[in-house]
Amino acid sequence: MRSLIPLLYAALAVATACEAVPPSPDPVAKQYAEAWTKGNYQEMWDLLTDESRQRVGTEGFLDRLPRIAEEMTLRSLVATTGPSTRQKLPNGSPDPRSATVSLDVTFHTMRVGDVRRSTTLSLVMVDEKDKAVWRIAWSPEAILPALSPGRLVRMTRLDTSRGRIIAREGTELATFIDGSNIGVVPGQVRSEDGLALSLAPIVGLTPDQIKAKLHQPWVRADTFVPIRTLSGAQLDGIKAKLSVIEGVAAQATRVRSYPTGLASQTLGYLAEASDAEAQKRAARGVQAGDLIGKANSGLEDTLDDVMGGTYGWRLSIIEPNGDRAELLGETAAIPGMDVVLSLDPALQLAAENALGDRKGALVAEDPWSGEILAIASRPTFDLNAFANGDAVNIARFSTDARKPLFNRATFGQYPTGSSFKPITAAAAMREGVYKWGDRIDCPARWTGYGEQWAQLNHETGNLGLIDLRTALARSCNTFFYELGKRLNDKSPDLLPIAAKSFGLGKATDIDYVLEAEGLVPSPAWKATRATDKTWNPGDATNLAIGQGFLLATPLQMANYAAALASDGIVWKPRLVIEIRDRSGTVQKKFEKAELGRAASIPTDLSLIRDGMRAVVADTDGTVYFPFRGFAVAVAGKSGTAETPAGDPDGWFIGFASFEQPSIAFAAVFEEFHESPGNFASQVAGTTVRTVLGAKFGVK
Repeated sequence: MRSLIPLLYAALAVATACEAVPPSPDPVAKQYAEAWTKGNYQEMWDLLTDESRQRVGTEGFLDRLPRIAEEMTLRSLVATTGPSTRQKLPNGSPDPRSATVSLDVTFHTMRVGDVRRSTTLSLVMVDEKDKAVWRIAWSPEAILPALSPGRLVRMTRLDTSRGRIIAREGTELATFIDGSNIGVVPGQVRSEDGLALSLAPIVGLTPDQIKAKLHQPWVRADTFVPIRTLSGAQLDGIKAKLSVIEGVAAQATRVRSYPTGLASQTLGYLAEASDAEAQKRAARGVQAGDLIGKANSGLEDTLDDVMGGTYGWRLSIIEPNGDRAELLGETAAIPGMDVVLSLDPALQLAAENALGDRKGALVAEDPWSGEILAIASRPTFDLNAFANGDAVNIARFSTDARKPLFNRATFGQYPTGSSFKPITAAAAMREGVYKWGDRIDCPARWTGYGEQWAQLNHETGNLGLIDLRTALARSCNTFFYELGKRLNDKSPDLLPIAAKSFGLGKATDIDYVLEAEGLVPSPAWKATRATDKTWNPGDATNLAIGQGFLLATPLQMANYAAALASDGIVWKPRLVIEIRDRSGTVQKKFEKAELGRAASIPTDLSLIRDGMRAVVADTDGTVYFPFRGFAVAVAGKSGTAETPAGDPDGWFIGFASFEQPSIAFAAVFEEFHESPGNFASQVAGTTVRTVLGAKFGVK
């Protein structure tokens, strides 16, 4: 038995020695890091010392960490620990109850990429339930080493700059000028109602509109909330009034400006992004309250992603007064691209002036490239009212019964009247139902399909037998009723197919320009109608003179006129010709492209062009007088189309010069009130003459 006593003492000594060895802090530090990686803030909280929890409170930890993650736009993070190091006692020996652990954290953020920081966890040994355990003596520096008490993590947006819209020769159609954002810092406002009532009449908004801006989801107490953007001159008159309203401030900014006032409907305008629109543009960092291209308003909308640029972001630790303590990460802003248009400002100005304030449109196109030289719609409006938030004028434009915001050049759909007749002529010659030089009777009343389908000429007398040239010059309806009959008798689809081959009845496919499709009636189309499903002789003869159900936009008609001038080439119209970065380097170039070829024979088109020349040059041509004495040879075709309103739509389409076409055009006046000597198609011709005068330098 005596031999066992030394062994018992040895075992007791070992057991005592084991109890004296404290647990390692490393597992607790690792557990904290793994919980943070998983986003389990409650598990992290449970690992803190009681003193730490009492000092920071749940608001300073359980509430704050998710807010910091949201501010950082945190997608995920990875936290890893290194080996622990014991703190030193005053005598230099290791402190068995105090340790530090290095903590490496990589924050994967959406807006500034990865942010990597190394910090330190402080751990202390505490007694819990008669057991020694390690707990974390926590402070905000455990999140980021520079995040000392009182400092904040803040993501700041870095503004981008919107690209310009530039005409082909460099004129800026949409640009920026110096201005100011009048805004409010909500945290500095004691009475929101008082603020709204005081500010509303100064900025031209209602109190409710101001309150709505202050309650957008992204607004914080220290956020500057833009209320109204003003140019420098506009601000000068209200500075004194603004200075006495608590919480109101002005920040310098760049204001969208449209210096020429041209092509308003085509350019479009900016408006505040709704929440839904902002979500669609989240990749650019656009948030509600930002100005974006107003939906369906024009190039500002369709090119918003190109011109809008990309906002940058800066993640910082800031002092309580807003000063930056440390930069954590940054993504630079990318300026928007400039857009170059094919527009000729001189022709655009001439077109808009010539249209005046009457309801109408004019489109001019290069017949050998499809480039749009002018695209005008009247009446018009001032884009700068929208840029400046001029509520009074915006309301006036929006409620005007003449619809100045409506782009008649691309969305106006009108019966074409006799301006369609060259298509009928081309189809008749191509299909062999008419041969050049043949003469057809031009009576005042046509009964080719019997009395049931009797139709009238626009002239009351009988012109007798005439050829195609004279029929085009004098626009004889009964001549073209006969051509329509011959085509329809051969096949009802022939004329609709020919019309579509010239680009009617479908979108032109022009890039970035919103447009209507128009309509070419056909037997198949009519069969889809709820009533009156059968294609009849009246449908065929009405189509032959551009009446009935036929509808076309001025853009389509200009493109059709270009096809007549170019031996049947149907171009893809081009308005945007280049996209450039801000240094002027071309990033994308839009080359000319053919959409197809018209169903016609070039020699036939040559003969038709001769007839279109007679419209202008012959003394009995329908548009002789507007061009009498004009120095440039013009070829065209007039059109007067009946409308349900009673007053007709008046067209003039064509090209110039006759010998070497360099411009094709289509002009229309909507529901024009005619009077003796004041006919819709002749006024359209006079309007075109003004534009051609600017084109060729002819007075």
